[in-house]
Amino acid sequence: MNRKQFLTEVEQRLSPLPAEVRRELLSDLSQHFDYGLVNGQSETEIAHQLGNPEDIAQEALKEVTNVDWNVSPPLRQGSFARNLFTFLGLLFLNLLISIPMMATLWAVWASLTIVAVTFVAAPLLAVTDYVLNSTFYPTKFFFSITLTGMGLLLLPGVRYLLLLMVKGTVRYWKWNQITLRGAY
Repeated sequence: MNRKQFLTEVEQRLSPLPAEVRRELLSDLSQHFDYGLVNGQSETEIAHQLGNPEDIAQEALKEVTNVDWNVSPPLRQGSFARNLFTFLGLLFLNLLISIPMMATLWAVWASLTIVAVTFVAAPLLAVTDYVLNSTFYPTKFFFSITLTGMGLLLLPGVRYLLLLMVKGTVRYWKWNQITLRGAY
């Protein structure tokens, strides 16, 4: 690895740091290369002596921010009573409020989806009615076209609502897990 590759990789890994701090660290590393080249070493040898760019970047991030990026924060170890009451509280919250409310919201979403799909399929039903009964009613046909338009307008809203529901359900599930582990 030559000087440019080494410094570029370190710089990319230091992107969370402010530009001034990043420039200072890169300047120090560049001085190491200058010193090594003056003493007759190749850029590859100097890069090998400095070590892995990822390790250098992690160490710099740890020193500047006092955060170890590889270690998650320790979970609080509560007493048995605290853990029990947390579990029971979440159990009752979920059984009495959250699960019924989410089931209702999912049922509303399913109903809106069925309505939208049925509205879009309305002309097919009108044509089927014509084939089976051999009577054509223009009012029925134009009404089915109107329903199709309404269904097509509902479909993007139903899709957006699905994305919100999935995101909300996943976030609530993760919150439950974090609460049970004692992070809150």
